[in-house]
Amino acid sequence: MKRLSLLPRSGLCLSGLCLSIVWLAGCKPSEESNVKAIVGAVLIDGTGGAPVTDSVVVVAGSKIRAVGTRANVPIPAGSEKIDGRGKFLLPGLIDLHVHLGTTGGPGFRAADYTRGRVETNLNQYLYFGITSVRSIGTERDAGFAIRKDQRDGNLSTARLFTCGRGFTAPGGHPSQEVGDIARQPATPEEARTQVTELAAQQVDGIKIWVDDLGGKAPKIKPAAIEAILDEARKHTIPVTAHIHSLADTMHLVQNGAAGFLHMVRDTENVDPAFISRLRDLQVPFTPTLVRQELGWLYSEHPERLDDPDAARAFEPAALAGIREEAKAQRGSAAARELFDRAKRNTRQFAAGGVPIGVGSDGGSSSDLPGLMTHREMELLIESGMSPMEVIVAATRTGALALKKLGEMGTIEAGKKADLLLVTANPLEDVRNLRKIHATMLDGQWVDRAGLKLK
Repeated sequence: MKRLSLLPRSGLCLSGLCLSIVWLAGCKPSEESNVKAIVGAVLIDGTGGAPVTDSVVVVAGSKIRAVGTRANVPIPAGSEKIDGRGKFLLPGLIDLHVHLGTTGGPGFRAADYTRGRVETNLNQYLYFGITSVRSIGTERDAGFAIRKDQRDGNLSTARLFTCGRGFTAPGGHPSQEVGDIARQPATPEEARTQVTELAAQQVDGIKIWVDDLGGKAPKIKPAAIEAILDEARKHTIPVTAHIHSLADTMHLVQNGAAGFLHMVRDTENVDPAFISRLRDLQVPFTPTLVRQELGWLYSEHPERLDDPDAARAFEPAALAGIREEAKAQRGSAAARELFDRAKRNTRQFAAGGVPIGVGSDGGSSSDLPGLMTHREMELLIESGMSPMEVIVAATRTGALALKKLGEMGTIEAGKKADLLLVTANPLEDVRNLRKIHATMLDGQWVDRAGLKLK
């Protein structure tokens, strides 16, 4: 069995305790022989509840068996004990908006999309503590092969959920960036046929781009949108839409869209009743503010590219290309106003109880996989969300958007053991989520130093 990103046989030393992971030839250890107890950490479980001090989390195989305090959760005899004192334990992070198979720098070329490149991108996310990603709209065959290998237990890297190839208008956004990757149905009937094709691929969702870039590109017609949503409903596939305008968002909600990427940006005059409806329906919004900020981020803060983790995780040529591209970036007054409006609407929606998720658009131009997931969380703080709300956005809401809340996204008994152990309090500063001591995926510690990142 191929295990690319788990610890080698020599194990991982955590606070003086050396963990040894032994793989029997070609098979996974049984649940009972593979029990771990993380003891003494401050537990931030992803539900939004108060942190639990002096916690115990018992992991058996790939699942969480028990969660509580040292006083009420017995530590199984013979289990591996991990000393979590002085550390903070959270669910693994989830990025709901990624595009795999790119160079990780300027440009998005079809020729870059190879199995090796996709695996590298997934490792980059895992390196930054992101244990699951949703690749949304630009996936080709290699992504499906990787997903199968993961689910068969033959490959361990950031867990992949994929929407295959999404929908846009003929010649519509994002074809000016990514060519013909997106489906461009000419009629509602053709759109229905293409949804059926996606259903046969067992996609985890469907993506629609609904954005004319301020009148610069064709926008998918309402009849096509309604056909996609109706056909997807027959196959019980959730549909997530890239949006810009309030009117399009309302039309999509009326016809059953399950979630949104980006934020309403054409107005701040949003009827509170509509926000309440989104709250009641629990329709997640993934604002992806970082994608807008990238128009000037590196020109104003070139030191961000000197981050040691950037040098460790990305090709020097990609970083050099971003530096060169940044020289011409200024960010127009109009672009900055749209960005600020998106932040204000994020605050408005979050305050109204609409679920907010974390998505980076990672893989788009200059959008470094994983690193920009963390920048997005900083921007959600700048938008007025609390650190606890942002942690919930990056964990529980991610699982909600994926329709997997019963399986992952919080630290609760019976859920997947995707865990993040950090050395500083993220409730004091969300940037402390970068201070990773250890990451667990499916109950196994990740060998971060051994991940193939470039």
